[in-house]
Amino acid sequence: MTAAEHAAVRDRRSGSLLFVAAIATGIAAILSVSPLLGSKSGLILLVGVVALALGVCAVISPVFATILLLVAMFLRLPIRSIAELPIELFLIAFAAVAASTVLWMDRTPDRLRGIGAVEWAMAVYITWNFYSMFAPHRYPAYDPIAAEPFSVARFIVVGIVIPFALYVVGRYTFDRVSAVRALMWVILAVAAYSAVVSILPFTPLTRFVWPRYVLEVENPSWVGRAVGIFNHPVINGMALALGFAIAMLMAGRRSEPVWQRRVAIVIAVACGVGIYETHTRAAWLGGLAVLVIGALLARGNRKGYITILVLLIAMVALNWSTFTSSDREAGGVGSENEVQSRLNDIQTAFWAISRKPVEGWGIGRFQSVNTYHHQQWSPEIPFSEGFGEVSHQNELAITAELGVIGLSMWICVLALAAYRLWDAYRTLPDNDLCGKPLTVVAMMAMSILICAGLTVDYRFFEFSVSVIFLLVGIAVGWSDRHKLAPATDPAVLREGVGQHA
Repeated sequence: MTAAEHAAVRDRRSGSLLFVAAIATGIAAILSVSPLLGSKSGLILLVGVVALALGVCAVISPVFATILLLVAMFLRLPIRSIAELPIELFLIAFAAVAASTVLWMDRTPDRLRGIGAVEWAMAVYITWNFYSMFAPHRYPAYDPIAAEPFSVARFIVVGIVIPFALYVVGRYTFDRVSAVRALMWVILAVAAYSAVVSILPFTPLTRFVWPRYVLEVENPSWVGRAVGIFNHPVINGMALALGFAIAMLMAGRRSEPVWQRRVAIVIAVACGVGIYETHTRAAWLGGLAVLVIGALLARGNRKGYITILVLLIAMVALNWSTFTSSDREAGGVGSENEVQSRLNDIQTAFWAISRKPVEGWGIGRFQSVNTYHHQQWSPEIPFSEGFGEVSHQNELAITAELGVIGLSMWICVLALAAYRLWDAYRTLPDNDLCGKPLTVVAMMAMSILICAGLTVDYRFFEFSVSVIFLLVGIAVGWSDRHKLAPATDPAVLREGVGQHA
């Protein structure tokens, strides 16, 4: 049996199992809940059975489990606003992803094999983070001003382990075009929702906004800015920029159904408006990076990116005084208080790095250092600006907490991933969805990550960072399978099957 036949059999088997599991659990739900309709116990039982059905499907399919994890991450704050759960649902979903991936790898003989340099670099970086967690440090990990503890273990798992794990899951298990396409449309769906809740607060239709906390911005500097379902303008901007990148990809593919291309165009426009409504420099810079990369590398679809770039440049040139002003609602990028806060944070990071350059002050300790040893950038900047805050620059935060050793490991992860993406761009076919177009989207995602890191510590942003590393892993996996597939077997290239037993 050829590798393509192995893939076809596996796809049919997985699809059949998912179908049988869904039907069986649906029947079980109806039969078990029907005598209790209208009662609270019946609702609880129905929720339990649905959760069981999702769990069964997640264990069978790592692709389904990964999509379920992303949705759970996306809905983390709305779920928490409705009910306080003993454990967050996305952590349970991540456990399902891990179990499903292990089982899939065990029963799939023709899968991609081998551990790459990126995975080794990730493993070393994770090890260094856990070493820093257990090593003795001068200050504990907590918020000294609010006197609230800070869970370092959760910080490492959510901000580092899960994104890196999804890179591995994407590289190995997203080996079918249908799986990649399904993921693309899920990301488009959540990005579209983010766009809607970013736009509606600035219209008379605020009664349709859910969750309601989107309208009740607590941070004074975020008033008038689209915080989205994430309740943070930078995270919201990252998700919208990702949605815009994927929507532009799908809209420019003439092989896709016309109605899907039209939907993608609508989502791209909505995400673009949402990015503007964030009135956030990092979000705008991420969107600009997407346009530049598209104009340079999106073969066959550069015209759309170039057109949008020219229009943006013209609009900025015509409204230059407004653009450089501090009036965020009018479209200005200036904000004196925020700039002063960032400068004090940077000076504090420099101070911390100079005192402990090798191992750093300890993972999760920047906020303590920024409270007990807060520094001023210059006498003209008020001392209170940025006092006691978490870092607003990702690499400086990593260096202050993990030292030059930790920074070197992190840069190594990014550099190796970027090299693998460039290698994938050079080797994958031009027109296939999982060829150069997928790689260009992954490059855009990496650029969004880097742009966000200039103004925030994105280790706190589980959803956006996880999606980005997942996309990078998928692109690298398709490149690996393309190199292993026989050049004379187009079915193997189409199905994305790797080395077989």
